[in-house]
Amino acid sequence: MELRDAALKGGVFVAVLLVVATLTGLGSIPVPVEGNETAPLTVDSHQPEAILADESAETGEIELDASGTQKTVVIDQSHNNSVSPEEISPLVTALTEAGHDVQFYTDRMASQQSLDETLSSADAFVVIAPDDQYDTSERRRIAAFADDGGRVLLVNEPPRQAARGATASTPMTNLAGAFGLGFDSGYLYDLAEYDTNHRAVYATPAGETALTDGVDRVTTYTARPVVGGSPLLVTNESTRLSTTRRQARYSVLARQGNAVALGDRSLLGTDYAYTADNEVLVGNLLEFLVSGSR
Repeated sequence: MELRDAALKGGVFVAVLLVVATLTGLGSIPVPVEGNETAPLTVDSHQPEAILADESAETGEIELDASGTQKTVVIDQSHNNSVSPEEISPLVTALTEAGHDVQFYTDRMASQQSLDETLSSADAFVVIAPDDQYDTSERRRIAAFADDGGRVLLVNEPPRQAARGATASTPMTNLAGAFGLGFDSGYLYDLAEYDTNHRAVYATPAGETALTDGVDRVTTYTARPVVGGSPLLVTNESTRLSTTRRQARYSVLARQGNAVALGDRSLLGTDYAYTADNEVLVGNLLEFLVSGSR
């Protein structure tokens, strides 16, 4: 009886060891074969090359033609925009090195000069992730600015908290609506193909345009869908939206006339501006900003 119990316990121990070794990815474990030799048992799905996602290379630089006329680009900070010169330094540096004037429309500046006055001497207006609403007169003035040949870039990010199915009207969607553009709720993710993690979603050109010239694939890191306008960059078919779980190809960059909407602000920062073809896209966006004619 004691020998049988000991044998039974020994068998259970070996079985548990095999399961634990397999599940924890310890690599190879010896398995008896004919004779006294052993052969390694390898689980392909648990090998490092099958677990780790490929990381896009960070190469290249943002190129901007410096031979054109000097333009003035105004970046809004007066609507509780969570953006600073340091956070978008690739954009600011490329513009200034090409000879363009970059101005931040701060709360202090807004107390001394209206948005209407500021835009009267501007060539482009950039809005990044505002938390305060643009009132009706401001939306009309920005739309008129674009109608007059000014260029507008609207850059948004996923909300910090979003209930499933929520479609709350945010400050950015209200402003984008003046151009027939908008931003869907939630964030995008892809469990099938991604860069470093499931929220690092790939996007490719929807067609040949000036804004996607030279772009093969970009990586978005905190993207939300752009609705309306003409889609310029779209995700893979395996991409899903967090609020609906619906799988589809989502637009993350779209244009309507002189306004462009981008669903990922991280592309403008130092951490992600140089991944994949992101720097090419940023360079194209800057060319768009300074190529208008007012």
